[in-house]
Amino acid sequence: MYYDNKLGFYMKQYGTQIVAVVVCLIIIASGLFVYLKINNRNKNAVDVQAQVEQTQTVEQTENVTIENNDTMLSDELNKLKPGEKATVKVATIDDKGVMVLISGDKRINAKMIGIEFSNELPDTLYLVDQDLSGKNVEIAFDETKTSNGYAMVYIYTDKDTLYNAKLLKEGKLTFDSTTSKKALEYNKLAESQAFAKQTLAGLWESRNN
Repeated sequence: MYYDNKLGFYMKQYGTQIVAVVVCLIIIASGLFVYLKINNRNKNAVDVQAQVEQTQTVEQTENVTIENNDTMLSDELNKLKPGEKATVKVATIDDKGVMVLISGDKRINAKMIGIEFSNELPDTLYLVDQDLSGKNVEIAFDETKTSNGYAMVYIYTDKDTLYNAKLLKEGKLTFDSTTSKKALEYNKLAESQAFAKQTLAGLWESRNN
């Protein structure tokens, strides 16, 4: 049998085998493509899961840190909800307004919420020391109990008198402008300083002379 060219000869002799090989190669290539796509999808899913687990770990670590901050407080104080009161003893107060409170077996460094101790009358710290040191007082917390190693407290020298506000109302100290407006006693503190300004009490008298 005569063929016009070699291609025709080879196609006649081996055409079926060549077609079979080509089909097999296509099937193999398709399978490999599908495998790689599925494998890549699974890898992405694993990466996403790893990121989620990492985020959860970070959040858990942050929560532990927050809880550890409250280990400076006594069990009684840790149980208090925002605004609830407990009795403590004021051991000392230093020249920056930092108090040492005694609750149970804990000695706790504390600051008054809403009070700025960088501006005060010369006799203010002496008067605060006389009012508080060695005395039993009631304290309450806001939503955040501790900040930067200090318990942040409202002090009540009797059932209804908020000592933080009393200092502002008498113009003994100034209102801490960083106090959050979400603070439980924000309005009372802000209004107390406004009253001192209007009546030219304490610091505000000297500032208007």
